[in-house]
Formats: sequence, C-alpha cells, structure tokens
Amino acid sequence: MNVKDEALRYWTLGCAVVPFKAKEKRPLVEWKQWEEQRQTKEEFDRLPWEKADGLALVCGTKLNNGLYLAVVDYDVKNLPEEIVEKGKQLVREFPITQMEETPSGGLHLMYFCREKPRTVSAYHNVCALEIIGEKKLVVVCPSVGYKRLNDNTPTEIGSINRMFEEVLTKNGIQIKTKENFWFGREDLGEEKYRGKDPPCIERLRRGTMEGLRNEYGIRLASYLANFRQINPKNVLKSLKIWNKLNKPPLEEKELENILKSALHGGYIFGCSDPILWKNCNREKCPIAPKDKTKLLTKEQKERAEKILENDILRYVLEYGKQRLIGEDNVLLINFVEICSGQTKYPISAIIEGYSGSGKNESLRAIKPLIPEEWLFEFTTSTPEAIKYIPDDFSGTLLIYEASGMQSKTSTLGLRAIGEGESIETIYPVRDEATGKMRLERYRTNARNFITTESDLDVQADLFRRTLKVSMNHALVLTKRVIAKKIRDAQLPDSLKALLSIQQQSFNVEDFQNALRLVDWKAEVVLFAPFHLLKLVDMAVTVEQKVAVRTHIDKILNFARVLALLYQRQRVNIQYGETHIVIAAPEDVFNAIQILGEAIFSTITRIGKRQREVLELFGEDVELDKHMVATKIGVSETTARKILKSLAQLGFLHEERPERKNQPYVYRLEKKPLPLGILESSSSYRLFWQKSVKTLLNRCCSAVPQGGIKILNEHLAEQPVMLEEKSIPLSGTTDTQPFAVVQNSFSEKNPFKDGLLEIPNEKTLKTEKSCPLEISKIKSLVRLTTHIEDKCVLCGKTGKMDFQVDLIDGSWGLLCDVCGTKLSQKLKDNIG
Repeated sequence: MNVKDEALRYWTLGCAVVPFKAKEKRPLVEWKQWEEQRQTKEEFDRLPWEKADGLALVCGTKLNNGLYLAVVDYDVKNLPEEIVEKGKQLVREFPITQMEETPSGGLHLMYFCREKPRTVSAYHNVCALEIIGEKKLVVVCPSVGYKRLNDNTPTEIGSINRMFEEVLTKNGIQIKTKENFWFGREDLGEEKYRGKDPPCIERLRRGTMEGLRNEYGIRLASYLANFRQINPKNVLKSLKIWNKLNKPPLEEKELENILKSALHGGYIFGCSDPILWKNCNREKCPIAPKDKTKLLTKEQKERAEKILENDILRYVLEYGKQRLIGEDNVLLINFVEICSGQTKYPISAIIEGYSGSGKNESLRAIKPLIPEEWLFEFTTSTPEAIKYIPDDFSGTLLIYEASGMQSKTSTLGLRAIGEGESIETIYPVRDEATGKMRLERYRTNARNFITTESDLDVQADLFRRTLKVSMNHALVLTKRVIAKKIRDAQLPDSLKALLSIQQQSFNVEDFQNALRLVDWKAEVVLFAPFHLLKLVDMAVTVEQKVAVRTHIDKILNFARVLALLYQRQRVNIQYGETHIVIAAPEDVFNAIQILGEAIFSTITRIGKRQREVLELFGEDVELDKHMVATKIGVSETTARKILKSLAQLGFLHEERPERKNQPYVYRLEKKPLPLGILESSSSYRLFWQKSVKTLLNRCCSAVPQGGIKILNEHLAEQPVMLEEKSIPLSGTTDTQPFAVVQNSFSEKNPFKDGLLEIPNEKTLKTEKSCPLEISKIKSLVRLTTHIEDKCVLCGKTGKMDFQVDLIDGSWGLLCDVCGTKLSQKLKDNIG
C-alpha cells in the first residue's frame, strides 16, 4: 500500500495528514497549525511524501462527517508483565473497531467520536492504556512496522473519554478527579510531565535517614512513574541512585517493592502532603498551583472557614488599630477596596492628608491581612518599577507618596482601560540617546489602584473614577497618636509577643486563607434603597450633580464587595457554573456608614479641612483669611487656599476688598445638604425581604426542579421590626413597650416593567404590643455581623451588639450596654 495514496484517503475524510519518518519516529513537517485549521489540497500536495516511510494523522480535529478521530493506545513497551497483561484484558472490553498492531507489539483501536477527545496518558503505567486525542499525532498503516489486523472501519461512539473511564472503573482502576491530580494541577494530569523537578522532589532526591526512607521512596517512585510517566526500568535505576544517598541504604528488594507499590497503587501526592509541604519552596516551584487554596490542609481550611462565619470587618479593625488609631473608616475603606480588585466591581481611591497624617500607614496597617499575590507596590519616585509587575498579576496597585495623577514629566499618570478591566500607567523616563525626558506607557492587568495624595486640589476628571478619602486632622487625634507612640515605646513588639500583650484574636495566616476561600468572581444581586437618590442633593454645581451618575457606582460596588466578603452569611443562588450572592440590608447600611465622609468629599470635592472651614459660616457671617487661620489653627496661606477652593466650588461668595491691602472677604453661598440615607431602615428591610422572596420564587420557577441550589434561604424569612421609638432603659424594663410589624406589605406585585418598586411607607403600620417582659423573650443573642442601627431600649444610634427575639415573632436590636444588662437580668431570672 502506497503511503501517499492512504494519506489521500484519510485527507478526503477531512483528517489532517503528516508525512512521517517511522524508523526515526519524527514528522517531516511542522503540523501544529492543522490543530485549528483545515489542511488544504495545496498543502497536501506540497508535503514531502517521497521522503516518508510512514503516515501520521492529527487527532481531535473535526472531520467532514462532523466526528472526531481518536485512538485507544495499548502501549506495552518497557512495562512489567503484570501491567501488560492487565492492559491486554482491558482491550477486550472496548467495542470492536479498526485495529492495528504497532512495532512494539501494542495495539491501536481507532474510533470516530461525537465528542471532542481529550488526550489521556495518566494510566499508562497502571494498565498500559492511553487515549490519543486532541493535539496529538497517531502513526498508522502503512507506516513501517505497523500492520492492519482487521478490515473494520473506525466505529462511531459518543465519548471516548467516558467509555475509557467506564472500562477502567469496571476493572477496579481509580479514575483521577479534580481533587486527586498531582500537585492539584488538573492541567498537568492528562499527559507526561516534562518540566523541571519542583524543589520538594529535588530535596527527596538527596536521600534521607532511617525512618523516612520508605516515605521518601514511595513519593519519589510515584512521582517518576505516575507523574513523569518514566518507564519502570528507568524509575528503578533512579531509585538505586537515590538509595546510595540514604543513611543507611535500603535493600534492593525493598526498592523493587516500593516501585511495585507505586505502579499498582496509583498514589497521588500534592502540595498539602506533609512531607512534600515540609520540603516546599513555593517561590522557586514551577508546578505549585496559582490558586493557593489548593495548598491548604483540611485543618487550615476549617480555621479559615470559622473566620468567614464571623464579623470580618471587626477583625480588620482589631488588627489595623494596633498601628493606626482614630481612622477606623479609612482602614475599612482601604481593606474593601483591595478586596474589590479581585471582583467584578473594582474601586479605586486617592487618600489625602497632610504629611505625617498616616496616609501610607493606613495601607500598611492592614496590608499583612491581604494575600501577597493580590498587591503590587511602588512609589512615584520609581514608576518604572511597574514594568516588573508579573504578567499574571490581577489585583490592586498600591502607589505610595504620589504627588500628582496627571501625565506630566516627573509625575505618574494612570488611565483606565475598559470598565474595570486593566490600568495603563504613564510615567516619565530619560531617553539615553538624547538625554531628554519622554513619557512611556505600560499596560497592566491590575483592576484598581489606591494612592496617597498630599495636594489639596485634585483634577475633577479623576474624581469621577475614584473615591476621595481624607485623613483626620483633628488636634484631639494628634494628641492620641502621640500618646500611643509614647506607650508603644515602652513595649517593643518582641516584648508584647513575649508577654502576650495586644495579640489579636485570630491568626493572620488564617485570615489570608479565609480571603482566598471567598468566591470573588460571584455576581451580586443588590436591592438598594431608592433613598440613594438623595445623593444628588449633596451636590451644589451642575457638574457635581452630573458626576453623581458615576459616584453611585462606587457606593453600590462597595456594598457588593461587602456582600461577597460575607457570602457565607448571605442568601446564595447556585445553578450550573453560576454563583449569585444576594446583598443584605446590612451591606448597604455598612457601605453608607463607612463611606459617609468619603461620599461627601467625593461628591462635593471638599476635604475634612475645607468642611471644617465651611462650618464656620452662618447666614450672616463674613470671614477673611486672618479670621479663618486663627479659628482653625492654620497658616494664613493655607486659609487663603481653602477659602479660594470653596469659592471656586460654589460654596462661598468671594468679595474683592475696597482697598489693596485688605484681604478678600467671604460669605456663605450654599451649604451641601447632609446625607439622610439611613432614615426608614425598617421599611427598607421589608422592601428587601419581599424583593428577595419574589426573586427566589422566579428563579425556582425558571429552572427545572433540582437544577438550582439556594443557600441560607432562611435569612429572607426572619421577622422584620419597623421604625423604633427610643425606649429608655430603667429599672422596670418589664413594662416598656416593644415595636412589632403588621401588614408589612401590600399585595401589589413588586415587579413592574422589569424593575422593582420600593414599597410605600404609608402601607406599613406599627403598634405598641406587649411589654418587654422576661417571660415573653424567646432569645437574646450577641451579633457577629457589624450592624449600625438604633437601640430599641435606650435609643442610642451606632453599632448594635445584641438581637432580642420575642415569642410573638417580633425582634429588636440592642446596644452593648442594654444587651449586657438584659442578659444579666435573664440569667438572674433563670437563677
């Protein structure tokens, strides 16, 4: 049979063909391009058939009949007799098809598949069988040494991979799943590994002492035989070389038993294996998975999950306040913004403040809590460092000591590419040829950035894409910071560790692992209150009002990131590969509470110092720079700049002096309205609850039974308390009223034209119910989530620490003082 004629027959079927030198086992031409594109007749005719003594086919490409060519390869070369015999028995269980004998005495079973075949070689040393599928060549008759064993044509089957696994499973061979691939690398599990040995294996090769020889030996033998898929004879040679380094060496019979155990046991070891983990050097490892969660042990995952079940923001403050006090919201904003770099909702920010106000410290205070692979740091004094960012980096840029954000010589510029896709940096470099400065651009995969900024005035265009975060310049805080530094000087960190002073209640490594376990790629459903429309009232100029259109995204994205952070405590929807988290009212409340000052500064473009000056003005008050400088304790130059900026923003009216030597006089033009979004929180909770129930019902109706999974659905069923009245806590709390809900919703469909409507607050009713008697209290629990609200007993507004549930289904939130008192009263009553 002529090689070219047989090749033409296969080519007519739609198969890409390659002239082959069978005796040298190599193709005569480059063939990779035919994996994705059809081989043309012109290409076929130009192939050097006159030099070929063999024919190879490109597997895994679609043929003219819409099917794929794939081969079950029974390869017996250099394998122990028992493995060859096992493979021989398994071959009989595959469907009858075109069969060819190979030069080594093996077999090729050729099939036409309806599903694209994956190449599988992981079982060669287990049962002498492989699948030759996509991106692989198979040598066929009439190549030298190959022989047709029957007249059959390839049999049509559904999936060769599924058929292959069924035959192996039926005969007691364990199938590799995502959980049991070497080093957790599924992408390396189907073919022989040909790369560099990881550091843990290099360490095993150097031998060991008595007590660990068998443990090292089975891992090394399994790695060579099952992962690198080296033939067993050569594996035994490697084991003998390794054994010479052991103290003392094992007997040769023991080495043979180790190899036999590795071949028959199909052992798989990974980064979480105690011995390999102990010898790990991740920074130099060419194999370790990028996803570090695959490296975690069961115990590490359990500790991380416990953190995710608690108040994560409380942990952040607990840790961050060890280095920076008085800036709780700044710490939380920085933390959430860094987390946002892992999501579909990235948020960038500029941190402003005087030199020494703690801008850089606000980032460094929480940085140890963040997985190191999420961050890339540099300063504007060395902007060219951005060129050394890893290609696979996808996180947050931390840019310290930025003096400006415009693309001018000696400053760093940042430009967004797409909507949260990546960031392009623009920075000055000196041209070595001409000696002149020029601007260079470098595109990164970074999702967002946080930078420190000292200047008072920042370009308006940049504010439309970033949050403005201002540090606290209050004199009281300055004194607190100085006092803290004096105290810290008395106890260095080493002494604190020795004396167990000021140690946080959690492990930092566990916290990092907890963040890694969060599904940051999930989408978030957010039923936000329409009270957010009041943001427009904060703006003064038309430009500011228009900019609110983009500022709203920052608030919504902040709430979305909080929902992802607390997703273990939120309603989740899962179907197929889709994961959706439903944000809770607490996520919105916390976002507004944390961002309050930043929202004001971002929309109005005035910082804390400017706001302090603005508060000096009443309706009939006129001030100049001398008066302002005296009142707030700054220089007259600074006072003049602040007054000028407030006038430019439309808040103050500037009057020229009648005489040259007199200062400008300023009076109030307009004050920004305060943000009253947190009003009517109970009606918003009811709106949220109804919206979630409606959404879940629609999802369950749209997806076939069993195709959708809802987690924490009970969170949408909890009773909702209406607007509370301040109830003072006295010695007779048993007689004080508690608010309950009646007729919480009208029957009106909340979906109208595809949009959710906020319920009319007039349809909500409250009434005084039974007194808060001990006998009517169902439970009192301490909250694990950070919730800002009003205490139903004392009326205090702020962080709530307890929830009390009554037997009639109503409930309320209590501050720490009232909750503690009520808890003690319950204990006394039980006693």
